[in-house]
Amino acid sequence: MFPTWPSAAVGMTRRQAFRFGLSAFVLPRSSPRAVAASPPARPGAKGVILVLLEGGMSHLETWDPKPDAPAEIRGEFATIATSLPAVRVGEHMPMLAQQAHLYNIIRSVHCDARNDHSPGMHLILTGFENTAAGVALERSNARHPAVGSILAHRRGVMGPGGVPRFVAVPRSHQLGGRVSYSTPAFLGTAYEAFETGPPPPSASQPMTLPPSLRLPAEAPLGRVQHRLAWRAALNRWNAALDRDPLASRIDAQYQRAFELLGSQRMDQALDVGAEAAWFRERYGSHPVGQSLYLARRLVEAGVTYVLVDPYQGAEWDTHAQNFRGHKRLLPAMDRAVSTLLVDLHQRGMLDEVLVLLISEMGRAPIINRDAGRDHWTQAYSVMMAGGGLTRGQVLGSTTRKGEWPSDRPITVPEILATVYHQLRIDPNTVVYDEQRRPIPILPEAKPIDELIA
Repeated sequence: MFPTWPSAAVGMTRRQAFRFGLSAFVLPRSSPRAVAASPPARPGAKGVILVLLEGGMSHLETWDPKPDAPAEIRGEFATIATSLPAVRVGEHMPMLAQQAHLYNIIRSVHCDARNDHSPGMHLILTGFENTAAGVALERSNARHPAVGSILAHRRGVMGPGGVPRFVAVPRSHQLGGRVSYSTPAFLGTAYEAFETGPPPPSASQPMTLPPSLRLPAEAPLGRVQHRLAWRAALNRWNAALDRDPLASRIDAQYQRAFELLGSQRMDQALDVGAEAAWFRERYGSHPVGQSLYLARRLVEAGVTYVLVDPYQGAEWDTHAQNFRGHKRLLPAMDRAVSTLLVDLHQRGMLDEVLVLLISEMGRAPIINRDAGRDHWTQAYSVMMAGGGLTRGQVLGSTTRKGEWPSDRPITVPEILATVYHQLRIDPNTVVYDEQRRPIPILPEAKPIDELIA
């Protein structure tokens, strides 16, 4: 069963409203001019799930432990064996440890961005460093479109069946709404993320349909018919005139709204109750687990890029009580991400969906006087899985104390170049802003050869 519209809509379902042409109620904003995308080659990977661990998960407590380092570096956690010989990870990731053969660990990621959250998030979400990014400075990505928006631009805003290319779970902003670096910049609002809103807080609860997919309660059938009549009249009047290009772009957005409102496939993806509660429970009966469960349903429905940020703010920012904080956060993440990988693998989807588990930074090797670890961008770890990549590799290493890369340093642009490559999009592609200036989608960066099968 698909959800119906509120009762104030005179008993009309959304499907019925769609048949009446209700797209007039989705009022799009105009989009700046963007260069039309040529059809891409058939992709190797069909989708991406980027899991953003806001705040900076410690590499020393997870992917890159230092058991032989001094206590002020080593910390409180032990290490455990994985399904890969001689590879050990932090003790609070037992489920991911057993699935290590399904993913790759990059231990030598580094960046030159200012040692703060906002520049790091700008880098992850756009591929470009921006030292002016910050809560009190640049709060959005004005010059460089987000990766999800680039993919929507190259592939087309809507996929088959009326499914958006770019979806954010639950929202497209970061740091509790203080910044947003996942916006389309000059490409225009047509390439914004579709926001699902919060997933269910537990595995036994349904999901509330996003407001953009609901008929407004103040729109009874009589008002719908009246507005549609006015729109038809205006269209007849405009047909006799030379139309402004802006009007054509607005019409295109109306058409996209039509597709989304009538998308049975999107309805099905958001109907999380279609699968048994015991299955949803595998992901974890908490927002992190249910966010990743929803992400799997979205890529299965045909969404190209799903940005998952299940945290209310920088929860991994453990300046104080680092070990207490990670002990609280790691079990939910471990369960949700490992279940996602196994679920995709069992469905035969892992080679089609690229999964990234990434923070905007790591944590400092030296434990401070508050039993915390401060910001650290000089070396941290990223997990990459699926999408046609190789599996079971550990790339790079850090120095004995986890301070700097000691072997095979890798940058975030190289990671994102690998994502684009697997989606058969040239990382050297340029798009054009409103002044027709060429803007590269990434700084000069090559895909990571060791990960490409």
